Amino acid sequence: MDETTQPNNTPDSLLPEALAIVEPLIAWLIRSGVGNNEFAAALKPVFLAQAQQELLKRNPKPTDSALSLLSGLHRKDVRASREAASRTMAQVQANGSAWGKPSMANQVATRWLSLESATDALPINGDSNSFEALARSVSKDVHPRTVLQELVRLGLAHEDNGCVHLLRGAFVPDASHKEARELLAGSVADHLNAGVHNLCTRSTNAPGPRKFLEQSVFANGLSPESIQKLNLLANDLWAHVLQTVVAAATPLCEQDANYPKPQRFRLGLFSFAAPEFKNLTNDSTS
Repeated sequence: MDETTQPNNTPDSLLPEALAIVEPLIAWLIRSGVGNNEFAAALKPVFLAQAQQELLKRNPKPTDSALSLLSGLHRKDVRASREAASRTMAQVQANGSAWGKPSMANQVATRWLSLESATDALPINGDSNSFEALARSVSKDVHPRTVLQELVRLGLAHEDNGCVHLLRGAFVPDASHKEARELLAGSVADHLNAGVHNLCTRSTNAPGPRKFLEQSVFANGLSPESIQKLNLLANDLWAHVLQTVVAAATPLCEQDANYPKPQRFRLGLFSFAAPEFKNLTNDSTS
């Protein structure tokens, strides 16, 4: 067997699970005009960079042969892709960090949605109960008019007769905006990171959380009408979760403002429905 080849048809192969994960990603790539060759070329430095990170945990100077064996890349690709791997991973990490931080506009919209006395319209100006006061409660560094213009650009609000109207239905991101792609990428990457961490972290007695929350509930054998009822329930639950988490996170963010090594936190909720395959067991499960 060539040293660059690793068996992938063993009983413990995770390829079936990986293919299920990437299927919607491949569909998105195809619809966006990105084909196999372009994507495969872009993946090479990512495979190499991840192999480097794994080997550095064991050896400070991983060899080309070791990198080739672990990544599945030919040694000539390892030699040719070292610099590209460093650049790619630096960009990926920078993007992940940026997409993990809400924009000022999103922070204001989220704070608005979390208010106990939330209303869909606020006067633009005023000392309290106004859009100006809301924006300044999030940050005094950005002018409220600038925030309003960004909310309008994103289709999250509109201005009329001296009031700002929040468009709740617009919080399913508009695919025409680059921000929608970034929100999806950041959310899905963090979800997958949580699951991979949980699968790869052995149980220990070390202090602190060792596992992230990564759960879901599901049911099958449902009619479209029942799916609609569950979707409405999910939206109601999310409104409560949003309000609760923002109320808890806001004072913690203020308390930790000067923490020397800050971390970020994301809590997500999603719903999805699709036809069942007839050859699958039709067990009603939850």
